[in-house]
Amino acid sequence: MKHQNKMANGRTLRAALLLGSMFAMPACFAQEADTASNDSVGEIVVTATKRSENMQKVPIAISALGNQALEQKGITSVGQIGGYVPNIEIKNTVSFAGSSQILVATVRGIGQNDFAFNLEPGVGVYIDGLYYARSLGAVVDLLDLERIEVLKGPQGDLFGRNTIGGALNIVTRDPAKDFRYQLEGTTGSFSRTDVRGSIDIPLIDGMLLSQASFSYKHRDGYQKRIPFPGLPGTITDQGMFRKVGTPGGSDTQGGENAFNARFKLKWLASDKLDFLLSADYTRAQQEARPSTLLFTKAGANDGTVASAYNGCIFGQAPIAVCSARGVVGTSFYGVNVDADPNNDRLPISDAFVTGDIDKSYARGSNFDNLTSWGLSLTGNLEVADNASLKSITAYRSLKSRFGSEIAATPIILNDASFAMDQTQFSQELQLNHDNFDGRLKGTVGLYYFSETGSLLDTPVFAEGLIQIYGPNHFNNKAYATFMHEHFDVTDRFGLTFGVRYTKENKRFQGDQQDLNAFWARAGAGVDPNVVTSLPLPFLPDQNDLTRLYPFGMNKLSFSNVSFKAGAEYKFNRDVMFYYSFAQGFKSGGWTTRLLSPSTTTASDLTFRPERADTHEIGLKSTLLDGHLRLNMAAFTTAYKDIQVTEIIAISPVFKNAGEATIRGFEAEADARFGGFGLNAGLGYLDAHYSRMSPGATIPVTNNLVNAPEWSVTLGANYRYDLASGARITWNGDYNYKSNTSPDAENSPYLQSGNVGLLNSSIAFDDAGDRWGLTFGVKNITDKRFVVGGYDQSGPGAIGFVGVGYSPPRQWYLTLRVKS
Repeated sequence: MKHQNKMANGRTLRAALLLGSMFAMPACFAQEADTASNDSVGEIVVTATKRSENMQKVPIAISALGNQALEQKGITSVGQIGGYVPNIEIKNTVSFAGSSQILVATVRGIGQNDFAFNLEPGVGVYIDGLYYARSLGAVVDLLDLERIEVLKGPQGDLFGRNTIGGALNIVTRDPAKDFRYQLEGTTGSFSRTDVRGSIDIPLIDGMLLSQASFSYKHRDGYQKRIPFPGLPGTITDQGMFRKVGTPGGSDTQGGENAFNARFKLKWLASDKLDFLLSADYTRAQQEARPSTLLFTKAGANDGTVASAYNGCIFGQAPIAVCSARGVVGTSFYGVNVDADPNNDRLPISDAFVTGDIDKSYARGSNFDNLTSWGLSLTGNLEVADNASLKSITAYRSLKSRFGSEIAATPIILNDASFAMDQTQFSQELQLNHDNFDGRLKGTVGLYYFSETGSLLDTPVFAEGLIQIYGPNHFNNKAYATFMHEHFDVTDRFGLTFGVRYTKENKRFQGDQQDLNAFWARAGAGVDPNVVTSLPLPFLPDQNDLTRLYPFGMNKLSFSNVSFKAGAEYKFNRDVMFYYSFAQGFKSGGWTTRLLSPSTTTASDLTFRPERADTHEIGLKSTLLDGHLRLNMAAFTTAYKDIQVTEIIAISPVFKNAGEATIRGFEAEADARFGGFGLNAGLGYLDAHYSRMSPGATIPVTNNLVNAPEWSVTLGANYRYDLASGARITWNGDYNYKSNTSPDAENSPYLQSGNVGLLNSSIAFDDAGDRWGLTFGVKNITDKRFVVGGYDQSGPGAIGFVGVGYSPPRQWYLTLRVKS
C-alpha cells in the first residue's frame, strides 16, 4: 500500500508540473462568458450558497455553463454536458436498461450507475432549487435556461443527502418584465426535427409577469433492426410473458421523441414580497437505447442459462428444466430433434452477431415512455433590511415504462422491461441574513421530503427459462435542519462554517418471483407443473416455488450530521486562495433485484450509507484586466462504504464494496481578447480502492466506476463583426476522456478506451439580433466507443456480452428568431 501511495504521489506531482506548464501561457485558453463584454470574460453569478454571488467569490470548485455557451456547443439536455467540465462523467443510459431518460452522473469519481428505486443518486440534480430524487427522469431538457452550475465535492450542508459527489444546480430564466419571444427550429441527421420556443407576457405591468416555454424533439434511431437470415425459422414466445409493455414496432433504436413545457407566473406583491408559481410537463414516447451483441456463451460446457436453453431444444437437458414454462405453459424439450421440423427453434450462438454496431437482429422490447410533471411555489419575503425568508414548496409525479432486448438477439435471450411510478413532495424554508455591515452572511433552514412509489422489474431470459416478475414498493421520508455561515474576519481573510442534520425513515416491500420456478427445476429437479410445494431449503416460501424475495414490510432509519468548514484569503480583489473541508452522505437501503431465491430476512439484504470527507484547496483569479479567468483546485477524498452493483451469476446485487481514496485536481481557464475567445479545462483523478468489505467480490485493484484518470476540454471561438452590424461566430471544441469502466467488475468488454471528440459550429446573427442561423457538426471524426453494456459471460450467467455504442457523427442546422 505504501508503494501504491508513492506511485500516486508521483503521478500527482508530475500532473501538477504539467498543469503549471499548460497555464504558463494562459492566453492559449479561454471562452467568452455569457455576461462578458466583447473584450472581457465578465462576471458569472451563481446560487451555490443559496444566495446570488459572483462565482469568483464563492470558496468551492464550481463550473458554470450559461445559455450562450450551451447554444454555441449545441447542447439541449443536461445529459450532454459531461465532456465540457473536467472530472465529471455524465451519461444517459445504464448497463441493463433501455431508457435514455436515466441520468448517470459522476463527479470526482463519486456517483451512481443504476436507476433502481432503492438506490439514491450520488450527484444531486436541482432545478430552480427543487430536488429531483430519481435518476430516472433527471435527463432534463435545458429549456429557457439561464445557466448550469456544477458544484464539485460533497454538498452536505446546504444541499444535503445524496449530494456526496456534488450537485447539478440548473437555473431557468425568470419571466421578463417586458414582452418578448424566441422561436427556433432545428433540422439535422437522422431526420432530426426540433422546435423550441418561449414567450414572456407582462399581465399587469410591473406586478404580474408570465412566461411559457416549450420544446419538441424528434430524431430517428441510428441503429437498424434487421431480419435474421438464418434457418430454422425464428420461433419465439415474445409477447406471451408478463411485461410492462409491448415489444414495439419500430425498426430502429436510439431515436428521440419528446415534448417538454414549462409555465411560470411571478407576482411582485410589493417591493418586499414576491411569489413564483412554476409548472412543468415532460412526455417521451420513443425507442430504446441501441444494444449490440458482441458474443454469446452458450456451449455445452459454459454453464450459462443460454447453454441450458440449447440443451433443452436439443433434448440434452433434464426434462424438468424444459417442461411447460410459467406463463407460456408450453415445453420446448427436444423440439429440434423430434420428427416435426416446423417447431424447430433457433439455437443461441454467435450467428446472432451482425458484425455491424449499427445493425441488430433484435425483435423484442424497444420502447422508452415517460410522463412527468411538477408544480412549485417559491415565495420571497424581506423581513428586515438585512434578512429575507424564502419558502419553496414542490410536488412532482413520474411514470415511466421502458424495455429493451439487451442481448440484441432475434429470440429472447435477455429481454428486460421496467415500470417506475413515483411521487414526491418537499418543503424548504430558508432564512438568509446579512449582518455586521456585510461581514457575516449566512443561511439557516428547515427541509422536509417525502416520496412514495413502486418499481416493477419484468426481465425474461432464454425464452422463458427464467421469468422474473418483481414488484417493489417504497416509502421514504427525510427531515433536515441546516446552517451555512460566512464571516469576513478582515477585508482579506474570511471563514466559512456549515452543518446539517438529516433524519431518514425508509419502508420497502419486495415481492420478487420467478414465474417459471427455474431454481426449483435446476436446483432440485422439481417440475413445478407436477409438484407445487416442497420443503426446499433455498426457497423463502416452501408453498410457493416461484417466490424469490423474503416476506414482510421492511424498515430502515438513518441519521447523519455533515459539516463544512473553510477559510479563504484574498490577495487582492481579483485573486483568492481557499481551503475547505466538506462532508456528505448517501442513503442506504435494500438490495431488491433478486433473480435467484434468498432465505435470509430482508435485514440481511441491506447496504449501509456512503460517506465522504473531502479536503480541498483552490485558487480563483481574474487576471489581465478581466481578459482571463483562471480557477484551480486540488482535493483528496476519503470515500467509505461505497455502494456498487455487483453482477453475481445473473443477479445485479447491491453491496458495500469497501473504501477508496480519491485524489486529484482540476483547472479551468476562460479568456477573451477582442473577438477571440479560448477555453480550457483539465482534470486528473487518482481514484482507487484502499480496502474491501468482507464478502465483496471486486478486486481491490479495480478502478472506480465512471472515473476517468484524465479529462481535458479545449475550445475556441471567434466573433467577426460585419460592417452592417451583423456578426459571424465560429466555435470549435475538443473533449478528451481517458478510459472508463461503467461496471464495478471492470469488464474489459465494457470499457470505453481513451476517447477524443471534435465538434464545431458556425453562426450568423443579424444586426438587430432578431434572427440567427447556426450550422454545426458533432463528433466530426465519427468516433464510436462503448458507453455502457452488460457482461453476462461467466459461469452461471445468462451467456452473452452486449454493449451500447456512442452515436455517430451528426450535423444540425438551427434557425432562431426573437423579439
